[in-house]
Parts: sequence; structure tokens; C-alpha cells
Amino acid sequence: MAYDVISIGSAVYDMFVYTEKRQTEILSLRHPKEKAEHIAYPTGAKVLITQACFDIGGGATNTATCFSRLGLKAGCVSSVGRDLYGRQILDCLKREKVDFLGSISAEHTDFSIILDSRGHDRTVLTFKGASSGMKFSGIKHGRVKTGWLYVSSLLGSSYNAAERLAAYIKRRGGKVAFNPSTYLAEKGIHYLKKLLANTDVLVLNREESMLLTGMAKGSNIHGMLARLSSYGPSTVIITDGPKGAHACQKNKYYYICPHKDTKIVETAGAGDAFASSFIAGIIKKGDMEFALQLGVANAESVISYFGAHNRLLTWKDAVARIRKRPARIATGFLK
Repeated sequence: MAYDVISIGSAVYDMFVYTEKRQTEILSLRHPKEKAEHIAYPTGAKVLITQACFDIGGGATNTATCFSRLGLKAGCVSSVGRDLYGRQILDCLKREKVDFLGSISAEHTDFSIILDSRGHDRTVLTFKGASSGMKFSGIKHGRVKTGWLYVSSLLGSSYNAAERLAAYIKRRGGKVAFNPSTYLAEKGIHYLKKLLANTDVLVLNREESMLLTGMAKGSNIHGMLARLSSYGPSTVIITDGPKGAHACQKNKYYYICPHKDTKIVETAGAGDAFASSFIAGIIKKGDMEFALQLGVANAESVISYFGAHNRLLTWKDAVARIRKRPARIATGFLK
């Protein structure tokens, strides 16, 4: 195989913006279905930015970088614009020894503005540009020989390209991991069924799980894992932020509890770090418990610093971290 793993998804230029706390408020508003908190800025005011940080993000670049640092030969299929943000993304991938297998678009590169005004409460403003316009016909199929394809969230024609690429990889004996976002999960099982039928490992958070299964908040986690498994994937993982992650492989159940004393600076990229590290663990070791440990180790490293890439671990550092301080894992069987 030319690559151990190829990531397909978005490539985003991230801007982290921090403002004075006295200029913002957290408002609780009750909607028909649930109560939600909102970050509020005063109308007509000029709000002072106290700190600004810039980094490369997006599902494809985050995960491809993680795979490369963990010692895998990684490729990245995405689309960027002919602009400053696009050049910076390509430069970043080159530094991380990731081959860019995507396309250069006339559209603007995707970018996000991450507003973090109160502790770890944040709102993300996202512009979907070049990454939503990929087409399957534009992917250089001769260069995507890989043992694994990692699919992250995509919209528009790009989702169709990812769906068809997953089928292409499966026909050639490869495996597929899928990490949908809320955007895709809320479209429901009918929209995602073709991709899920070709998915070996499905990783999503609790909110996305509820949207995709139609199950209510507070539903039994075993029931949710079982229903998601019925859609096709042989391995399913549901992450639940600081509460840990639940997983099943066939009918065996796993729960991993993160360390409660981990310093949290910024959570952007934590989900990508966990999911891609888990897949890297499966590729290199073929062991569920080790893969879960690797996912937690890298996610905890990422959330301790600014940026989705800054503290992604190398294989050596990750293994040392796990040996020094493994997370607690419980196992059992689905009820």
C-alpha cells in the first residue's frame, strides 16, 4: 500500500479570539425543546480582543497530522483556495510530512473564528468554502492506495466524493473509519446509509449519536451502541467529553475514563485527536484497549495547550505517557 492511512475532509484556517470578560455575558435562553446558553456581545459596541491565536484546523488536516506524528505514512484529501490561508495549510502539511492529495480551488479556503469568552464556553463561526466543492472525478485515484481511509465531516459535493471514495477503497481491500459532525448526523440514517455500510469504525460524540439514532437524551448507552452497530460498522465509539468514551466491538463493551486533573486550555481538535489516535492504535497494534489509551493520551495533550496541532504526540511520547499514567478502562458485554 502506498499509504497507511489517508484522511478526507476539510482543511481550515482557525482564528482563536479572546475578549474581555466584562464586555460579554453568558445568557440562558429556553427554546421549545431545551435550554441553551449563548455568548452575548453588546450591540453597537467595539469589543476589545485581548488575545488572538492562529492555527491550522479541519478534520482532514488535524487527523492526517496526528497519523503522521504517530509514525504512519499519511495522505490528506481536501481542497484549499489560491489564497494566503491555503498556502499556510499546504506549508503546514509539508512540515508534518503529510502528502497533499487534494485540489486547489478558485473558492476561498475554509476558515473558522473561535470565540472563547468565558472559561471554556466557546462558539465557532465557520465559513465553508473550497472544502465543500470537491468532486470524486477530481481525486487522483492512482495516488490513493491505502490500507485505511479516514472520513471526517464534509458537505455538498464533497460528501458525495467521500462516499464514493470509501466504496472505492473498500472494493480494493481497505478499511474505512468515519467521524461525522452534527451537520451530517442531523441528516439522519437514510442520508448516511451508503457510507455507513462501508464503515468499519464509527466514531462520534453523544449528541451526534442521539441525532443519528433518533434516541432521546439520557438513553441507555448500550442501546445506542447496539443501534449504531446495526447500521454496518463493526466497531463503534461514542465520546462524551470529560466523562470519557464508550465503545463496542461486536458485542464486547469498553469504557475509558479520562484523568480528572487534566488542565483544559482549549478543546478545539480534541475529538479529532482522540479518533485519529484510536485508528492509529488499531493500525499499529490491533488492540482495542491500547487504541483507546492512545486516543485519551493524545486528546488530553491537545486540550492542555492552544491549537489543534501544537501538542499532538509522537508515537514514542504517546507510548511513554500511557505507560507512566494509563487511563482506567472497564470492559463487559452489551446488554
